[in-house]
Amino acid sequence: MTFDWSILLEEPGQFIIQGLWITLKLSGWSLLFAFLLGLFFGVIRWLGLWVTEPICWFYVEFARNTPPVVQILFWYFSASVLLPQWMFLSLRDIGYEFGAAIVALSTYHGAFIAEVVRAGLNSVHRGQFEAARAIGLSLPQSLNYVVLPQAVRIALPPLVNEATSLVKNTSLALAIGVTELTYQYKYIDNFYFRGVEALTAVTAIYLVLCLTLAGIGKILNWQLSRHLSRDRREGRQVFASE
Repeated sequence: MTFDWSILLEEPGQFIIQGLWITLKLSGWSLLFAFLLGLFFGVIRWLGLWVTEPICWFYVEFARNTPPVVQILFWYFSASVLLPQWMFLSLRDIGYEFGAAIVALSTYHGAFIAEVVRAGLNSVHRGQFEAARAIGLSLPQSLNYVVLPQAVRIALPPLVNEATSLVKNTSLALAIGVTELTYQYKYIDNFYFRGVEALTAVTAIYLVLCLTLAGIGKILNWQLSRHLSRDRREGRQVFASE
């Protein structure tokens, strides 16, 4: 068997670039909504409100214990029934398959992010939150200024891992016809019979994307560590001067 890598500079290469653009858009929107869902449900579960706990528990356990490809198929075939009419029409406007994949990936990874957020919040002593409330800070202020800044550093590594998992799971959108990277590989293999070359290029692209996310996570973690170390030094200096 001979390889023809020059096809990556021709029309099949253009298909891969188009697939990369779709993968980036799908990853970006899914990450945004997954983090919003995860932050909301993670904070709600951490607060321990008995009214919302059953709903949060059901969402997290349902999403985490069903395969992502099943959720993609579920939302693809059920969105017209489960979603409000305006939301369903919005999905059709942006591309129904693309929108259904965003909903499924956001729902699936949002549940994992919710548990990461809750674990990060639990790492901060509860007394700090209670002290912030006691001095008159509102609930959002207590979270934004006292608890979340400390929890972010603990939660950042698993959040980065979840982001890379989401990028890899965008390949499952192939099941409903989203023309992302893996779909384009299958198309090239079926019509150009150059699956090895296309799959090698797609694998390399996924590797670069995930390594880039991991690198960004390390830089952010380093910046946060340096910032917290500086704050501690300044705090000790102020305490010593008093």
